[in-house]
Amino acid sequence: MKNFAMMLGALIVAGALVGSAQAGDALFYYGHAGLNEGHTQFAGVIAADGGTLDFDNSATLPTLVGSTWNLVVISVPGLGNPSDVFSNAEKTDISTWLAQTLSHRLVLIGEWDGFYGAGQAVLIDLVNAVGGGTGISFIPGAYDCDCFSYNCAGALGADPLVAGLDHVCRACTAIWNPGAGGSVAFTVESPDNPWIVSNGTVSPCIVCIGDSNTLSDGCGHLGDADTAEFARRLHAITCAGTPVPVQERTWGGIKTLYR
Repeated sequence: MKNFAMMLGALIVAGALVGSAQAGDALFYYGHAGLNEGHTQFAGVIAADGGTLDFDNSATLPTLVGSTWNLVVISVPGLGNPSDVFSNAEKTDISTWLAQTLSHRLVLIGEWDGFYGAGQAVLIDLVNAVGGGTGISFIPGAYDCDCFSYNCAGALGADPLVAGLDHVCRACTAIWNPGAGGSVAFTVESPDNPWIVSNGTVSPCIVCIGDSNTLSDGCGHLGDADTAEFARRLHAITCAGTPVPVQERTWGGIKTLYR
């Protein structure tokens, strides 16, 4: 725990920033009226993997094309304002960034219907607009609702994000329709009710998670080893299912200091 605290302190000093400043190779974005329930644990997982996580709640998504971000997490957009939709320019930027390389991964986080309410329309609009039409769609509802009971049951799929893991913990969660090219990573009640969906090894590299508690400090699920490994893989594994070298990400971060 002492080493984790030291690592986390260094992370905060080194580049876990709120605002538009870019310091790392991963971005956690909760602008567009989104949600940050506390993600220092997620930042710690990425730091232990050799990366740095930027936090950003700007009104507009920072430009991704030309950045050094390999991972972009967009958390529960629209929660605080159902009219705060992403612009066409932002959607185009996301799609262009996704198409550049298999090491670029977008993670979209939803929430259960009773909490998300009308704001979910912003997420539905975004997921339907980016990536060239993946067919992944958000389905509101509440499944296996509880926070601290570590709801970890459910059948794991063959997706590289969960291969070899026994479970990934969650709280109240919505579900996703994996659509064309989608891969069910983790089901809730049946293969028809997946709450973690990705495009597997199919470009563009998009992952959808049905609730924010999986990565947040609010439920502490990253204290579970398998769930923490799932979070690490969001950062470490490309859409081709292979790890991105830490040196590559770190060098990309260094270069931004001299631009």
